[in-house]
Amino acid sequence: MGTNQKHANKIWLYDGKPEYLDIRVGAASQVGCGYVVALELADGTIRLAATRNPAKYITAWRYNVKRYGLPDVVRVLVSKSYLRYEAVKRGIASNLIEYKDENTDVYRLDARTLTEKAQEVLSVAGM
Repeated sequence: MGTNQKHANKIWLYDGKPEYLDIRVGAASQVGCGYVVALELADGTIRLAATRNPAKYITAWRYNVKRYGLPDVVRVLVSKSYLRYEAVKRGIASNLIEYKDENTDVYRLDARTLTEKAQEVLSVAGM
């Protein structure tokens, strides 16, 4: 495991294939809490989401992949649970504005850069 991977594991509760997400991360247990989820898509872009149940979100995304021909998820990164998870997601999104695709809601950057940008927000949010 390289240094970047070790660093990423400190930032993300889960970093891996979508098939194994529900083994490691369940639905948020505290009322009002949720996760920030980054989906690395097959086309190399990243999509951000905020959800109480990451596994259910991924299942719904994969359903839409089949239905509408969207890029499939190849990797999922999940933060720890936050009370203000929607605000945390917006904070990360504002740090990624320079990478935002003009025509869609995805970001054109790699997971390493995402992790570096997300760390700034997650440390303030209580990481």
